[in-house]
Amino acid sequence: MKLSMQQTARPELQLRLSPQMLQRIEVLQLPALDLTEMIEQELQENEALELVQDGPPETTGEAPEPGEDSGDDWDDAEWERREPGSGPTRMEVMAATAVAPVTLAEHLGRQLDLLDLDPRERVLGRAILAALTDRGWLAVPLADVPVDLEPRPTAEELEHVLHLVQSLEPPGIGARDLTECLLLQLRPDQPDYELLVTLVVQHLDDIAHNRIPRIARETGAGVEKVLDAIETIQHLDPIPGRRFGGVPAPHVRPDVTVRRVGEDFEISIESDWIPDVVVSRSYRQMAADRRIDPELRKHIRGKIEGAQSLVEAIEQRKNTLFRVASELVNRQADFLEHGPAGLRPLRMQEVADALGVHVSTISRAISGKYMQTPRGIVPMKLLFTGEVPARATADGGAPTGEDPASRAGVRELVRSIVAGEDGHQPLSDEAIVEILKQQHGLDIARRTVTKYRKALGIGSSRDRRVYRAD
Repeated sequence: MKLSMQQTARPELQLRLSPQMLQRIEVLQLPALDLTEMIEQELQENEALELVQDGPPETTGEAPEPGEDSGDDWDDAEWERREPGSGPTRMEVMAATAVAPVTLAEHLGRQLDLLDLDPRERVLGRAILAALTDRGWLAVPLADVPVDLEPRPTAEELEHVLHLVQSLEPPGIGARDLTECLLLQLRPDQPDYELLVTLVVQHLDDIAHNRIPRIARETGAGVEKVLDAIETIQHLDPIPGRRFGGVPAPHVRPDVTVRRVGEDFEISIESDWIPDVVVSRSYRQMAADRRIDPELRKHIRGKIEGAQSLVEAIEQRKNTLFRVASELVNRQADFLEHGPAGLRPLRMQEVADALGVHVSTISRAISGKYMQTPRGIVPMKLLFTGEVPARATADGGAPTGEDPASRAGVRELVRSIVAGEDGHQPLSDEAIVEILKQQHGLDIARRTVTKYRKALGIGSSRDRRVYRAD
């Protein structure tokens, strides 16, 4: 058999997305803040794209005198010469300037510098500070703290300097575990100090599981005294470093706003603060001018096509987002009226079928988007929720009942039922199941209620029980 290689032509059909279509997909998927950044980047790179001008800039027609400041960059003298009421004062500008947050290391380092330490202790103190986590805990065993000292510090030296670090503010800094962190925050002059120490050292797990009778029995203290001590412990901070250098909350701007107007809801796409761009008229004129070099005209036409594609993609994003939001408001009107308990089961495929688009379009349209509603700002994906599984009938048939409930709606009902219970006689999961059936017409399995309760961070009936003092 002779092996050989040869080239052959074969017709084949392939589905490929055009660059314009890929751009529209990207623009649709971008949240409002990311879209703003993308537009600003395009404005820098594509000279055929320009901002919409509300009107011609006001000018006096007079050129500034030599040496006269144009107003863009004011020096110190300009601040002093400005007329009252013509703009912000220097102090107002300084007050409005964001101040960088103080990190935990900086806060502790300043305190360490005030202590009367010898050079060796100061090096050890800095090394221990560097080994602290953002929580304020010591990240490594004390013996493993990296430090460049000769001779190597002894265990006694390390413990001594660690105690100095643990004396800094806030209390609890430099702890090696939760128990030590809480103990560092207790003061010997506190009432029932010995009981507090006993609870922290021996009964943290019992406190977490609300085993008050066991604690009272083993410590010999009354229930009232145990409850008072537990309340004191609950006010201690297990993460003392959290107030320093924390990650700022993400800035959220809603893409859609829903307002109540009479008996209806009005939907608007929030785009006022997104740069409004158009294709430059002057570049269109240049592209049509045959006196310009053909290669330059070709380059200009390419820029114009890119700018036009972006403008159309932004407009299509706005239209698609409006259609999706309108469908969501129509289907989840009970949520806007009553909150999470009013959420109905809704799948993306249902909205896609109603709008005549692919389900991936719905997924991209709601990705990272937020809606301002009468119930606050919520992620648009929150309005999509699955149906809660109901129990089958006794004969094994399909479950019966009223309209199906959403998972989010049932979770909210479970939360409200627990919130309204008698703390001295908390409801069991079976009791919650019965309330859902009798008061809300929902025949739901106990294991489903248990799953939703745990997802909400709600403990069992034993953990939620409130004990009466003696």
